[in-house]
Amino acid sequence: MYPPYVRLSARVNVEVSVLTGSGTIGNYNAHAMATVIFKKDSDPPRVYEIPVITGNALKHWHSIYLAETYEALGGRYLNDLCKRGIGARGYTVDSTLVDNKLKVAESEADAIKDLCNDIHGFLNPDQQIKRDSLVKVSFGVPVLEEEILEAASKYSVIHNRVIPKEVSGKVEMMIFKQEYSSILYGLSISMNLGMTLRPMYSGREVSGIQNLDYERKLRIKASILALLPLLLGSASKQARALPISRVEETLLVVSQLPVPNIVHASYPDYIERSIELVRGYVSGVSGESKVSNLNTYIYCYSRAEARCPKEGIMDNAIQIKRFNDLGMLIREAADIASNMIK
Repeated sequence: MYPPYVRLSARVNVEVSVLTGSGTIGNYNAHAMATVIFKKDSDPPRVYEIPVITGNALKHWHSIYLAETYEALGGRYLNDLCKRGIGARGYTVDSTLVDNKLKVAESEADAIKDLCNDIHGFLNPDQQIKRDSLVKVSFGVPVLEEEILEAASKYSVIHNRVIPKEVSGKVEMMIFKQEYSSILYGLSISMNLGMTLRPMYSGREVSGIQNLDYERKLRIKASILALLPLLLGSASKQARALPISRVEETLLVVSQLPVPNIVHASYPDYIERSIELVRGYVSGVSGESKVSNLNTYIYCYSRAEARCPKEGIMDNAIQIKRFNDLGMLIREAADIASNMIK
């Protein structure tokens, strides 16, 4: 068992943003769509086609903000691809794009010296080595409430792009349409960060990193701090416009125990049900485990303060805290989690 185990569910209000593209038809860039089923009371189920953010897009942006945060904290074990937000993984930590000096890692232990290989995983089929991502991300979908699902929609905005004379023979404008969406989204993230710098499929230990425990703490802290720009950026395609977004609610769990994933924030009662889930698991495991009595922390932020549970200690094992400042919530969670490593 390798703590910390981090679970997050959040609601983010997103306005006029390009979230996840689903392809291009001519000069029309489409928005990703999915189908959800909604049931209210005794009414028959209804099907809604709604705009979504794919888990892959959220995961990609987390890796970018992770690399930026890690470097800001003084981290130095990351290759050029990781620094530049390029998703090609499985290369050694000293690989560089200068003169295309990319070296394929020959072992998992060698590959995970690089931050992005370590936290977000890789696959090298020729070498028959891989690593599962420590970060798992759900789809972001509109909150499953009738009014929100009825309002969820996509729409297109016309853009102009200048075609230089050197390209087309004359200066002209190219018209294209980009789809956007505006809605209250729920999302969920699970991170098993105790596996940082620990090979999953190889018995070989990582070598060549000074002070391994300090480096683990640094990576764990960066992984959690990166959640803040991720939530505020909403995994948006930012080439056409920065996202307009506001975090409405966040429930974040940090535990020494491998607690289950908490309820997705698209469900209306996700806060209460998540706390019930965590409490049931922790109370069932704590008595048999060798961890200290206080082993799990539940942090809640909501713009509507009444949505968060009361602060206090439950079952001598779980501490619940409410925050009016999302930045302070993420910071405290990062500090607590980084000190849980074994």
